[in-house]
Amino acid sequence: MELNGRRLLSCGLGFFCLIFCCYAVPLSFEDVSITKGPQSAITIKEQSSLQLPCEYQLSEDYLQKNSVILRWRKDNKTLRQVELGRMSSTTSEPQLETMLREDSRVSLVKDSGSLQFNSVLASDAGQYQCQLVIEGSVAASSVSGVLTVIEQLKFMPQPTSKNLELGTLSKVHCKAQGTPPPQVKWTRETQLPLPANVTDQNGTLIFSQVTNEQRGQYTCIASNSQGQISATVSINVVVAPKFSVPPEGPIEVQETGTAVIHCQAIGEPKPTIRWDKDLTYLNENNTDEERFTLMENGTLEIRNVRPEDEGRYGCTIGSSAGLKREDVLLVVRSSKSASNSIVTRIIIVIICLAFLYFVLVLGLKVWYRYRRHLGKVQLEEGHVQSPTDGPEHDHPENEPCLTEANSSKNLKSKLRESTILEQESQVADDIV
Repeated sequence: MELNGRRLLSCGLGFFCLIFCCYAVPLSFEDVSITKGPQSAITIKEQSSLQLPCEYQLSEDYLQKNSVILRWRKDNKTLRQVELGRMSSTTSEPQLETMLREDSRVSLVKDSGSLQFNSVLASDAGQYQCQLVIEGSVAASSVSGVLTVIEQLKFMPQPTSKNLELGTLSKVHCKAQGTPPPQVKWTRETQLPLPANVTDQNGTLIFSQVTNEQRGQYTCIASNSQGQISATVSINVVVAPKFSVPPEGPIEVQETGTAVIHCQAIGEPKPTIRWDKDLTYLNENNTDEERFTLMENGTLEIRNVRPEDEGRYGCTIGSSAGLKREDVLLVVRSSKSASNSIVTRIIIVIICLAFLYFVLVLGLKVWYRYRRHLGKVQLEEGHVQSPTDGPEHDHPENEPCLTEANSSKNLKSKLRESTILEQESQVADDIV
């Protein structure tokens, strides 16, 4: 019984040792190495080809049993990598580090491990290192090599011809790059001095006030120890297009009538004029040539107008100096709407006449009442001045003979006038 127990203990210890040796002991990378890597300092001209070596020593046993990755790094970031051995299902090496963006100029040769550049750019300058990664652990690394790129002398960007607006402040830039940094200057045509009001500040032409005399050819020259390059541009002086007669509206036109939309422009060079309807340019494919006519001065004429012609018409004036656009609304009145409009106008006229008639009658009524009241007042005054009252009654001998008769006639006349006024007032009341 004691013997069986010892045997069981011995077997357990052996199994534990086996597990520990296989999984707890880290892999030994003594026979893994990079025998040749990039040089510590590399200098090359831009647009040249380049190959960075990465020769390694690795047994076939590692390649068959482990995940082996050859990796190139630039400035401590993974640039390119390739699988050499069996990929382990437990590794996530491609997801551990962010790869630099793909570039067809740069490739990694799996057989030799070298990193190749078809055409070196200034942006390729940096620190490069080659590594062997086994089961997610860095087994060997090369010496870091610093790549220095001699940037080719060039314009960035290339200078181009420009149109400068008359009377404005304008600038024309010229920038160059290279190793060492180049000097940049401007000249006019065949080494002539720059014209008045034009200065050169570190490769930038400044026109303080553009004039017609400043037209011409200007050359930008960049130079350094690599040599000299130049670029010639044309400077044109223009006047931005402006509307001399802009389209004005809205414009209302009767169906089957004629619509005339004006649009004229000025500028240097002479601007062109294009019309559009609801932001769609008018051309022979979408217009009726018999009805639509574009005159020489830019005016658009539409004959025999139809309901579908209604919309916003835009006039665009443009030249090398710029573009401008204004639009106007065209409203088409149909025949039915026109007849309705006439009826509406007649009704409005009738209502206005009725209102004026009412005001006139009301005024007459007020006037008649005023006249009647005035007649009554005069009648009452006549009674007061009769012969039965007043100091004149005491001296009848002094009165003319026809005084009483005249007084009686006056009273009768006033009574008759008062009666007429009352009748007229009654007639006015009846009319109202």
